[in-house]
Amino acid sequence: MKKIVLAIAAAAAAFSAIAPAQAAHHHHPVCKKVRVHHHWERHCR
Repeated sequence: MKKIVLAIAAAAAAFSAIAPAQAAHHHHPVCKKVRVHHHWERHCR
């Protein structure tokens, strides 16, 4: 019983550690069209 609780706690800790890194990693540069003077440019960040 204690092993199951520990396993779930470890999995939850690992997931909460991995999730933000993964979200940041697979976030592609966001490109949007911006009007500069009289033409359009794509600005990515």
